[in-house]
Amino acid sequence: MGLVRVEQLEQEYDVEVEWKGFEIHPELPPGGIPSERLQGEYFRQAAENVRWLAAEAGVVMCSPSILANTHLALEAAEFARERGVFTVLHRRLFEAYFHDGVNIGDPEALVKLAEEAGLDGEELRRALTERRYRAQLEEVTREARELGIDGTPTFIIGNLGVVGAQPYEVLRRAAIEAGARPRLPEE
Repeated sequence: MGLVRVEQLEQEYDVEVEWKGFEIHPELPPGGIPSERLQGEYFRQAAENVRWLAAEAGVVMCSPSILANTHLALEAAEFARERGVFTVLHRRLFEAYFHDGVNIGDPEALVKLAEEAGLDGEELRRALTERRYRAQLEEVTREARELGIDGTPTFIIGNLGVVGAQPYEVLRRAAIEAGARPRLPEE
């Protein structure tokens, strides 16, 4: 959903977007945990809020059966960034997890998704095995912690931080406040 809102913002305003992978739950086991283990009012309310915002954005979302450990998915995204296809894989990871219910913590699922995005699956498998992007992600996490970021999504727009799944209007207002200008219609 954040992806859809950011894409809309990019279409309507002259903004530059830089996605950074931030692992919100590094404590999860590599295989993730079954979603039904998440109990309590906080999780119920959060899921309800996400469903409402997704419907508002016209996004079809499933409730994933696994809360995935996203570390390897974030490494795969960096692999794709290095090869100039970050956006393609990034979108596919979101669709796979939130629409198709794929466990994006599973290395074999990541290889398949990478191949769908036009990447060399075997090369990705080696990169994940060798943990080539681990230090890079640790640096992003350090930077995020220094900025006080402890949740996702977090959007840094100018000097403003917008935390959590938010309606498009919140991001639009923040972008305008930060000086973003509407894109002129193409003639």
